[in-house]
Amino acid sequence: MFREIGIATTHCNFCGTWGIVALLRTTERDGLRIIEACETCWRATGNAANLLRLVRLGKSPKAKATPKKPRKPRTGQPERVAPYQGPSKHEVGSLVPLAEQHQP
Repeated sequence: MFREIGIATTHCNFCGTWGIVALLRTTERDGLRIIEACETCWRATGNAANLLRLVRLGKSPKAKATPKKPRKPRTGQPERVAPYQGPSKHEVGSLVPLAEQHQP
């Protein structure tokens, strides 16, 4: 099918513009053939290939899914947090042990 894929500076085989082109070297029964095309034309041939694929499969392209409606935010005030019920900070001892108790 394709013997070589490369890049060259020459005229595009499709639109004729001068510049950097990608080229495909093919091996056919009649001999060597080189297809040179610019980026724009290669993109167009890709779109044409996608069209042929759709015809071959006999399917239309899938439509974009409709966006889902975003959830509405809750209305009203947030629930109040209950006040602290434990002992006061003066009634609770330190969590760090005293220096005298810590020595072996």
